[in-house]
Amino acid sequence: MRNDLTLTPWKISTSSDCWHDDFLESVFFLGNGRMGMRGYLPFEEDPRPIQKGMYIAGIYGEIKAGITDLVHMSAPSYVHLEIDHTAAVRSTAIRYEMDLQHAVLSTWFTMISNGKSVDIMYQRFFPKEHTGLMMQRITCHSASACTLTLHAGLLTASCNCPIPDDQVKSNTETVILSPLEEVAEESGRFSARFSIVGNDLCVTEMCDFHSDDFASATTQQEDGKIYRQMQAACAAGDTCTLNWLTYVNTSRDVDPRISEPTQDWSFDTLLSQHVKAWQETWQRCDFALPFDDDELQVGLRYAMFHLMGSCSSHDDTVSIGARGLSHGRYKGCYFWDTDVFMLPFFIRNDMTAARNLCAYRANALPAARAYAKAMNADGARYPWMASLDGSEQCETWDIGCSELHITADVVYAINQYCKATQDEDFYLHRAAEIYVETARFWMSRYTFHAETDTVDLLFCKGPDEYCGITNNNLYTNVLVQHNLQLAQQAAQDLKEKCPDTYQRLQITEDEVRAWEHLREIIPWPHDPITGHLTTDDTFHLLESVDISLLKQDDGASYHHVCFDRLQRYKVVKQADVLLLMSRFPALFSDEEKLTAWKDFEPICLHDSTLSFASHALFAFQNSLQSEGLAYLRKALLLDLRDVMGNTGSEGLHLACMGEAWQAAMAACKLQK
Repeated sequence: MRNDLTLTPWKISTSSDCWHDDFLESVFFLGNGRMGMRGYLPFEEDPRPIQKGMYIAGIYGEIKAGITDLVHMSAPSYVHLEIDHTAAVRSTAIRYEMDLQHAVLSTWFTMISNGKSVDIMYQRFFPKEHTGLMMQRITCHSASACTLTLHAGLLTASCNCPIPDDQVKSNTETVILSPLEEVAEESGRFSARFSIVGNDLCVTEMCDFHSDDFASATTQQEDGKIYRQMQAACAAGDTCTLNWLTYVNTSRDVDPRISEPTQDWSFDTLLSQHVKAWQETWQRCDFALPFDDDELQVGLRYAMFHLMGSCSSHDDTVSIGARGLSHGRYKGCYFWDTDVFMLPFFIRNDMTAARNLCAYRANALPAARAYAKAMNADGARYPWMASLDGSEQCETWDIGCSELHITADVVYAINQYCKATQDEDFYLHRAAEIYVETARFWMSRYTFHAETDTVDLLFCKGPDEYCGITNNNLYTNVLVQHNLQLAQQAAQDLKEKCPDTYQRLQITEDEVRAWEHLREIIPWPHDPITGHLTTDDTFHLLESVDISLLKQDDGASYHHVCFDRLQRYKVVKQADVLLLMSRFPALFSDEEKLTAWKDFEPICLHDSTLSFASHALFAFQNSLQSEGLAYLRKALLLDLRDVMGNTGSEGLHLACMGEAWQAAMAACKLQK
């Protein structure tokens, strides 16, 4: 746990005595959805190429055949200060402040050399509606007359350190996925072009500087950095300001808001536009929690802030990674996290983003078809971990093969969008085909027993990833029934309204009847002793254990107990049956829901950052207010207080933020 952040309704602040703190660098991440940077600061001399860089949505490089990693790009974060031609060092603590209302990061500290000190204010923002830009301002206040020399520019040695899919393994090997190809200078600007390993993509970063105080010299290039050298003569008490614009464009840009700035750009004008855009956004989405608790309120705003700052809302070729753009964990891949946990926020608050998140899945349908074929199945199967082209990126064969529910999760999410928007064009021309093709996958994936007219979903794993490889996961089976029902309706609608598509997909009445029959015979597992709904067919066979022996705090138990052993204990990693009931509350009686809470809440290890928020949502939906509030606190403060001890090492947990927002909405509804 960390308690060194001061949380007020619209601001997060702290002080630190060191440049490098992984936790603070995660928490003070800032982005505009299309690109972003962790909260490390210029002026630090240590290059730290693994940590210092930026992430750009959709820029993946190949680390091995068919496997990609979100590229840790070079970043405009190199600043070196000299006072009277001698390198300055920091002499005070660093004060940080993140303004959530205006999406601006500000820091203050003092640099000193030869007895002379300069107070620094450094500010950063990523313009909300100019998504190709990053803006920085360095303000220097000198107590004494001196000559200030600034070197400002790009750190070009940023590299990837690919993290294995296995959560208990680490890696120290690095790889450069964006080698520098060319440096150019024109009219006081300089630009650097990088190629991306394994594909034809390229990224160009252009830096331009405006200042009435600093005179600029030529661009210089040294090992690992490209910079402009600038100098100012300061009288005692003078303040000198440098405004710094970085324009980032790539060969795959589709966001119409990306455009090269004119040379007469203004930091203050761009900041004013940025602030206005955020004010309008907050007017649409901000709401008050029904609790008198400032920490929870700022936690809710922080969650919404980073959901919006992690979504490239005008780009239908990308989604949101599990850690957004705040870290390269899980290779920057897209999971069910976006579809089930984050999408509802955008459906309510940003319909353009919601449609494009669904369109990403629709665009990836050819890859899903290919994946199903590779698995000797029909139709389309969505991968557990997807990147730009929609192919499977999971290298752990049992997880990748058995986490089947992702396919039904995608269908569930798209239907949520279609229901909320009545977007018939998207439904008929994108969604319906997905429903049909995924239904075909399920028909080929279940095992049919003709003699008993029954089926089983074998070799599967539901949201509870501590069940071992099992059969008939309840969550998956119910989501599949929902998928099949949507496919039946889609077939009828296509036949009536889009007969060409109906014929192209070669849908037949017999096929639709087969979907209906499968839906009717899919089993719901019950515990053979209690008769209660249960996770899967084998859960009752697992060994009971006192979970206090596995966990002493909110950190994950797999740091202390091996995965093999956890698969054989009667525990759940995260919400599974409870998650299902929160998504389909009308399918279950009040008695069934409260029984499930009594059965599964006490044995949940909460080893996933998804779990606290899901329990909060279920609790509020079922009038368990005190329990809901306790779980909501852990969910909304998960990153701000480093509840599970992994915010620094893994980045921000976007799915928890999305689910916590849903739980907060349920809390408000309960109060009414």
